[in-house]
Amino acid sequence: MPSPLEKDPGLPVSDPTVPFWQLPSHPLASTSSGRLPTSTDVVMIGSGMTGCSVAKGLLEGDPGIRVCVLEARGLASGATSRNGGHIVSPSVGDFAELVECFGVKAAVEIAEFTLRNIEMTFDAVAEFPESTLATDSKIRRTTKVLAYTDQKAFDNAQHSLREWNQHMPVNRKDLFKMMSSDEVKAKFGLKNVAGASVGPGAAVWPYLLWCGLWSLLFERYSDRLAIETFTPVHAVSEAPSGDDRPGRYVVKTSRGEIRASHVVYCTNGFTSHLLPSLRDEKSGVRSASLYYLTQDIDTGYMMLGGEYEKPEDLVCSDDSKVNSRSSEEIVKVLPKHFERSGAPQVKSLWSGIMGFSRDGIPMIGRLPEEVTGRREDGEWLAAGFNGYGTGYCYSCGLAIALMLLGKDVSGWVPSALMITKERLRGSLSTGTFWDGLVGPSVEAERSKL
Repeated sequence: MPSPLEKDPGLPVSDPTVPFWQLPSHPLASTSSGRLPTSTDVVMIGSGMTGCSVAKGLLEGDPGIRVCVLEARGLASGATSRNGGHIVSPSVGDFAELVECFGVKAAVEIAEFTLRNIEMTFDAVAEFPESTLATDSKIRRTTKVLAYTDQKAFDNAQHSLREWNQHMPVNRKDLFKMMSSDEVKAKFGLKNVAGASVGPGAAVWPYLLWCGLWSLLFERYSDRLAIETFTPVHAVSEAPSGDDRPGRYVVKTSRGEIRASHVVYCTNGFTSHLLPSLRDEKSGVRSASLYYLTQDIDTGYMMLGGEYEKPEDLVCSDDSKVNSRSSEEIVKVLPKHFERSGAPQVKSLWSGIMGFSRDGIPMIGRLPEEVTGRREDGEWLAAGFNGYGTGYCYSCGLAIALMLLGKDVSGWVPSALMITKERLRGSLSTGTFWDGLVGPSVEAERSKL
């Protein structure tokens, strides 16, 4: 019997829970052509934030390229709009472990990449000053407070911050500071915590940001951009030998086949359904283990994320339900940790699927033959964001677009993120970054609030 990490995640379920973010649905939520195109230059599987970034980079970078986006469900309806509304870097808290796993140089490069990703997301919005994207999406700077309920976890976080301040460039040092439990209680009203890391962050209405950006791209490039929602992909194969029709790859969908010269997988937690060789290196996980919170600036609604999953239930690709244990536990978080909080009234409850890699960092780049079983050429991947898509996705998507167009990205994309033969045989097979996520030490990760 296959282990949980080796199971096929399948296609996204057809009846997912509906996030509050997605109400009401965007006008492009169900957009598609009357007839599926028979060929294109690039087929992109997935319409989340990564896919949006890839499409933007391709369409802006090549005035003749044609892009067809295939989405199994509604536009940007996956993990992109099932999160807590943060735009944050994970690298401060993870820095010491990144150093241990990849060395100081790579850890610094990864941290810089995630911090630039946040700025690039804001820059993408600023590129459309004539639009209402910034206002509609409520994208804004915030203060990020990462509180720890466990003393050991807080001690580890302090160690990670010391490593950060020792190795990061001068302009990145002292961006974050640690606060004691008494300080956190006095300033933020948090109780029952060991301490917290405090620094710059950002927040957004994710569904409106990415659907809004898709809408602007569609308006600008309607002659070269096709968006086909509710068109799940069943298989990707090479065109038969001797078939001289354009497009090396045949992408089989629920609505027929489409030929393409390139295929880009932006499917995160569902990637190994189409690329089964990645099932042990990368897995879909239903959101769990740590809690995160943002507050809507207009309504005051609190967007509280995280679940209290049993370890054996974590590896799951079904977002049609929220388990009863999670539903019971999540309403206890605010009264337990905030001074002036009674029992909250739950307005909406949903789940989402994240993609994790064994070594704790994303996988991007041209896919080697070891993954696809096909000659290395025009298949590309950006996936495995380990619960921090907003800290990685935009930059990863742009990197894929530029590489596909033949550009050199080595000056700003960490080599550690590339999906190479060496990495497949190394850290993606033997990495232990998330060993506690599916196992007895899951409580260590739950200690983050």
